Amino acid sequence: MDELTTSPEVPGARPGRVEVPLSDLPPALVEEVYHRLLVPAFRPDELMTLTEMQEAYVRPGPDPSVVVLAGGVPVAVMLGEWYAQEQVLLLAYLSVDRATRGSGLGARLVGELLPGWCDGRGPVLVLAEVDDPRFWPGSDDAGDAYARLRFYERHGARLLPLRYFQPSLRPGSPRVEGMLLLRLDQSPQVSSELLHAFLVEYFTVCEGPMSLDDPPVEELLSAARGLDLDGDAWPVSRWTELAAT
Repeated sequence: MDELTTSPEVPGARPGRVEVPLSDLPPALVEEVYHRLLVPAFRPDELMTLTEMQEAYVRPGPDPSVVVLAGGVPVAVMLGEWYAQEQVLLLAYLSVDRATRGSGLGARLVGELLPGWCDGRGPVLVLAEVDDPRFWPGSDDAGDAYARLRFYERHGARLLPLRYFQPSLRPGSPRVEGMLLLRLDQSPQVSSELLHAFLVEYFTVCEGPMSLDDPPVEELLSAARGLDLDGDAWPVSRWTELAAT
């Protein structure tokens, strides 16, 4: 803990804050990140377990992470997941402590650190699952779903016009309906085959290969394959035009 709080500050970070990957934290602080930042901000059906987070981000592996510490206390976390041979990056979780919101920390994470995860890889499709406010308007802990959409639009996000839902993360857990899928990158000429490959892998990993034969998943995969990821993407502000799923 003392080593972390006295680590050199990262260029661009606000003075007094330290940005480190989750793998650099001691076990007790990893658990604090989970219970302090993720549990209040995400519904149980859309949140990985603590054990799953430890296995994905604490052990050596390709998936990127960053935790922001202020005075040794975790105040923000961002976790990514690679798919499609590391050509698709899913922004899996982003959470900023309630007391820290509005300070520009979220803008730094999404606007500066997230693009850095893709440096040197060529075109990368970067995606984020966000709440449709018609289903999930938000809460004090989770944040305002309307404000979240405005935030992403300010950072160049575009809405993929799909009837999207998050797969079930574990047996017995339902799929999460009422979600929107955003494209966060500005990479030119990214093929819809990458989006299709991501969805196939995502649903297979979460629900097993039999899920690909389920009619709602088949419909989603077909729609994704038919998209022009540049020409067919919408401004995020058009989210109300999507049929409620």
